[in-house]
Amino acid sequence: MIKLNRPGWIKSLQVKLMLAFGAALVLTTILSLLFDYVTRESRKVYFTSFESSKQNVNQLLSEMERQIPALSGPEGIDPLLKHESEASRLRILLSDMQGTIVYHSPSVTEDKIDLYQIIYEQRETENQPEPGKMYTAITPIQYQGQKLFLVVSGPLFAEQGYRYENPRLYSSLMFLLLFLLLFYWFTFSKMKEIRTMSRGVRQIAEGKLSIRLPVKSKDELGTLTASINEMAGQLEEMIAKERLTEQAKSELITNISHDLRTPLTSIIGYLTVLIEHPETGGVLKNYVHSALNKSNQLKKLIDDLFEYTRLTSNQVDLDKSRVDLVGMLHQIIMEFLPLAEQHQVRVNSTLPDRKVEVVIDADKIVRAVDNLLTNALKFSVKPGSIDIVLNADHPWAVLSIANNGLAITPEQEKRLFDRFYKADESRNDHRMPYGSGLGLSIAQSIVQLHEGDIWLRRTGSYYEFFIRIPWPSSH
Repeated sequence: MIKLNRPGWIKSLQVKLMLAFGAALVLTTILSLLFDYVTRESRKVYFTSFESSKQNVNQLLSEMERQIPALSGPEGIDPLLKHESEASRLRILLSDMQGTIVYHSPSVTEDKIDLYQIIYEQRETENQPEPGKMYTAITPIQYQGQKLFLVVSGPLFAEQGYRYENPRLYSSLMFLLLFLLLFYWFTFSKMKEIRTMSRGVRQIAEGKLSIRLPVKSKDELGTLTASINEMAGQLEEMIAKERLTEQAKSELITNISHDLRTPLTSIIGYLTVLIEHPETGGVLKNYVHSALNKSNQLKKLIDDLFEYTRLTSNQVDLDKSRVDLVGMLHQIIMEFLPLAEQHQVRVNSTLPDRKVEVVIDADKIVRAVDNLLTNALKFSVKPGSIDIVLNADHPWAVLSIANNGLAITPEQEKRLFDRFYKADESRNDHRMPYGSGLGLSIAQSIVQLHEGDIWLRRTGSYYEFFIRIPWPSSH
C-alpha cells in the first residue's frame, strides 16, 4: 500500500486556523438558518394591510398625470377618464382652484368638491385606515393653459397576511455567540497545547530543566515545542558541566589554600622570630617587617578564598545559638574603634537599649559585620564617619552600616556583591591592605545561610548596606 505524504502547507498552523475559522463560519450559517426555520412559527405575526388599495390609487394618479397633458380637448379626455374609471373602478376628476369639477368620470355625480375637506379626510384615513374608507390622492397638473387638480379616489380593501419577526440585533448576537463557541471548540486543542507549552516554559525558567514538553502536532507549535525541549536539554547539560567545573574549581581552590596555609604559617612564624631577634635591626628589620606584613596579607587572602569556597559549596554547618545581637555589636564596635580612629573616621552607633536575641552562628555573623565595617572604612571619605543602626521589629532584625564615599557607576553598584570584584583603585584607601574582592561576597553568603538578606541602598555618595536576619517573635 502506497502512503501519500501530505503537502507541507497542510501542516501549517496558519492554515489550520484559517480552516477552523472557515468551518466555524459555515457551520454557524447553517445552524443559524436551521434555527431560523425551526423557530419561525413562534415568530409569525399576523397583520392587516391596505397597501394594494393605496397602490392602485397612486399608480392610476401617476398614469393620468402623464397622459392628460398630451390630450387635445374634451373629445379626448372624457373617453380616457371613462375607460380608466371603469377598468380600475376608481373615481377620477379634475377641478379648478376653487373646487369646481371641470372633467370627471361617470362615477362622479357632484359638480363641486371641497379640496380642504378632502385633504383633511385623507390625513385621517392615513392615520386610521379602515375597510370601505375612501383613499384619495391629489396632484396639480397643467391642461390647455389651465391650472387644475387631478383627484383619484377609491375605497380601501383590507388584506390579511403574516410575516416572520427577526430582530437584527438579536440575530446578530446569536450568530456571533454561536460563531465564537464553534471557533473556540475548533481551536480548543491548539489553545490547550499553547497553555501546556506556557506552563512548561515557566517551569524551565524557574530552573526545572528536566521538564520536557509533549510534542502533540507537526505544525509550528510542534516545531517550537521540540526546539524548547532541545534548548532545555542543552541548558541542563551545560549547567551540569558548569557544576562539575565549579566543583572541581572549588576542590582545587580548597586544596591549594590548604597546601599554602601550612608553609605560610611557618613563614609567618619564622619572620616573627626574626623581627624579635636581637641581631635583626636597622634596614634588615624593616625588610623583615615588610615581609611579615605581606605574609599576613597573603594569609588573609588565602583565608578569605578558603572561607568563600566552603560557604558557596555547602560545606559549612552553622553552629547556631541564641545570641544578644546588641551586646555582640557593642563588642565589635569597641574592637573596631581604634582602627577607625587611626584612619580619621568617627563611628556613630544607634542600638536598642534592650536585648535583641537572635538564633545565629555568632562567629559567622561577626565575620559578615566585620567585612562590611572594613569595606566602609576602606572606601570612606577621610576624615569621615560610619553610621551603625540596628532596628528590631518582628519578624526581622535589620542592621545598617553607612558611610560617605566617592561616587560609583550603576554598573559598578550592580557588581559589588560579585566574587573577586574590586572597586576602582582610585577609591581605595592605600593605607589599608588591598583586598581580594571576596569580603562582600562572603558576607552575602553568610547572611543567606541564615535565611536573611543583604543589600545596598545608595543616595548620591551615601552608601548604606543592610543586613536583615530573622528575629523570632517569641523572644
